[in-house]
Amino acid sequence: MAIRCIVVTPERTEVDCEADSVTLPMYDGSVGILPGRAPMIGRLGFGTLHLATAAGPQRYFVDGGFAQVEGNVVSLLTSRSISVDLLDVGKAEEALEVAQEMPASTPELAQLKDTAVRRARGQLRSAR
Repeated sequence: MAIRCIVVTPERTEVDCEADSVTLPMYDGSVGILPGRAPMIGRLGFGTLHLATAAGPQRYFVDGGFAQVEGNVVSLLTSRSISVDLLDVGKAEEALEVAQEMPASTPELAQLKDTAVRRARGQLRSAR
């Protein structure tokens, strides 16, 4: 029995494949999904989506969003999904430096900075 994994961004469906297992980067840690898992809905973090497929492992950086598991279908709604093969460690390190230098003088700016830092750290982890 396989799991169908669907990753949707505002532009298009980025991934639609079958996998033996899926590991999701949730907001508060990772969660592994196997066939027959109980239904769940959760908030995605910034990190690596791991798919164990018949063709071999696949990995994607996901930029937050939401995940739903129902039956043997894992649906992810995210603002961005990039194959980790396309990520550049240097650019991710640069993004982290820029994010850490952002001002945080108001609560709104502090929240924007925190999100940018978490996004850059997740992208850096995925790129490595």
